[in-house]
Amino acid sequence: MPEVEVQPTAAQVRGLLEAQLPPQLHELLEEPLTPVAQGWDNALFRLGPDHAVRLPVRRAAVPCLLHEVRWTAVAGAPLAALGIAVPRPVFRGGPGAGYPWPWTVVRWIEGEAVATLPVARRGRLATDLARALSSLHRPAPGDAPDNPYRGVPIDARLRSAPPSWPATAAALGERRAERLRGVVDDGLRAAPWSRPAVWLHGDPHPWNLVHRDGRLAGLLDFGDVCAGDPASDLAGAWLALDTDQRSAFRAVADSTGRYDDDVWRRAAAWAALYVVALAAHPGAGPDFGPVVRHAVAQLDPSTGV
Repeated sequence: MPEVEVQPTAAQVRGLLEAQLPPQLHELLEEPLTPVAQGWDNALFRLGPDHAVRLPVRRAAVPCLLHEVRWTAVAGAPLAALGIAVPRPVFRGGPGAGYPWPWTVVRWIEGEAVATLPVARRGRLATDLARALSSLHRPAPGDAPDNPYRGVPIDARLRSAPPSWPATAAALGERRAERLRGVVDDGLRAAPWSRPAVWLHGDPHPWNLVHRDGRLAGLLDFGDVCAGDPASDLAGAWLALDTDQRSAFRAVADSTGRYDDDVWRRAAAWAALYVVALAAHPGAGPDFGPVVRHAVAQLDPSTGV
């Protein structure tokens, strides 16, 4: 996991809110503030029942937060018709109270992370997630952000962030590392995306998916929102779903006519690359161990895609 450069405290966050919230949001100053999570890029504090505060914990995450503020509402607009929420920004703050970077107040999405839901109970999520991602994957405007780690050709991804196969082998074993390398190699042989770049969520892993009663209720963290090849989003099907669920996911996605066989080969390769990154660089934050173990089992080439 990338190094945490700044660890914001509740006292700092309270100071930022008191100093910077505009008058129309002053009612939020009376709400309780509670630290709830920290991911690779951001610390999250819940602010009353309806809002949250997101603050980057390292400088490299700041552009992601600015992309999120600029593009979440635009990229995530089709989800509203499906009853799926996004963390809509309501205020962007700046440095202060000893904290050095921009930060945001967003709408809270009620529910639980899909990562905490047993895989056997994710059946209804498969079709929900397929509909959600398919609705997002529409042509993006020319000024949509790009991302060297999402939505790009796989060979470009390998150049920008070469996988650490020795570290992966040390974490998962030689046999599993070779299995993952084979999946990546197959994705490299697949035909590249040749259609217009589409909107991507950028990071639909199980900790960024919110469910209520086993149905998809929200997509969190649009910090990697960008335009490109949808394969890097479709990789989430290996991270969150089992074989039967993934078949249902693919059936719904394929019914839209937006994907071909090659995109699914590339998607499996992206899933393998996510697993390599998580396995080779473990750290604090959400527990990705179960996600990694599940995805490794799903990416066994003998099970197909």
